[in-house]
Amino acid sequence: VAELVGAGRSFARLDDTGRVVFKAEIGAATPLACQIQGVWVAPEYRGMGLAAPGMAAVLRYALTDVAPVVSLYVNDFNTPARRTYHRVGFQEVGAFMSVLF
Repeated sequence: VAELVGAGRSFARLDDTGRVVFKAEIGAATPLACQIQGVWVAPEYRGMGLAAPGMAAVLRYALTDVAPVVSLYVNDFNTPARRTYHRVGFQEVGAFMSVLF
């Protein structure tokens, strides 16, 4: 986390008391692509319209200052997050598969 903060790739929105209500980071990054990770909205603030503008701001920064391609991973069952990501311009382009040993 300290590395992401130091690199200017950690973003947060605070409420009037200074509490974090939205956060996201740009994790893996190359000149060709980067990935947004760690997207979170405080439980008591969910459904209040904070995620879409927060994600739009992080996405705009990523596309302007980091890389021309931005990706993220979201669980298929996380319908609210998927709607938010779609609203700000993300499109589903594949599925992730893993092997467990």
